[in-house]
Amino acid sequence: MSKVKTLFFVVNFCFLSLSCFAQSESINTDRPDQSDGVNTISKNKFQIENGITISKETILNNFMLRFGVSNSTELRLLADFGKENNIRGLKPLTLSIKQKLIEQNRIIPAISLVGYASVNRLASKSFQEDGMSTLLKIAFENELSEKFSLGYNIGFLDDFDDLSLSSGLSYAPNETISTFIEYFSTLDEFEQEHNIDAGILIILIPTLQIDFALGHALFTEEDRFFTTLGISYML
Repeated sequence: MSKVKTLFFVVNFCFLSLSCFAQSESINTDRPDQSDGVNTISKNKFQIENGITISKETILNNFMLRFGVSNSTELRLLADFGKENNIRGLKPLTLSIKQKLIEQNRIIPAISLVGYASVNRLASKSFQEDGMSTLLKIAFENELSEKFSLGYNIGFLDDFDDLSLSSGLSYAPNETISTFIEYFSTLDEFEQEHNIDAGILIILIPTLQIDFALGHALFTEEDRFFTTLGISYML
């Protein structure tokens, strides 16, 4: 009899879990890749995205708080703290806004606009600088099929002097697991940085996600690896 009750409980638990996934809005994050997605979180929702990035000279905690002003507009606060090139502390706080412009229509991609402003005085003394740093990104996404999507960004830093580019292919075999491979770069007058990374995102429940990614610099003699792992929660 106890075995029957146990089986009944397991079946019901599985059924309720599946129902939860079917009925609830599922979390969608802007990590662990370097591109911004086109999606915004729902109105009056909060979302916390937190992770750790580790490389040869860096151990940083990456924190982002997102708030849905409307179903197409969100405000974000970003804070990175830890060690970078033997300097420890809080890096400049960054304020951000994302505005969804259009949904995908056949071959026309979904498009969002993302703006960042880093207040260089709002940081630990060792990271403080004068002025403000800005970044304006245009994010695009094409759903190629039920399982594949292509996301790509073009960004302009500060006075449009520098350029950032990224492009990533995502594959989601089911509703709870997604993988990606991505190229991203920063181009300016003096140097060009090219990188590649790949990772996996796992939705444990509709409001909770864990992620992991591994990346490497391209076209350089330096052996520059980095890894990041994180957890995100939608309130």
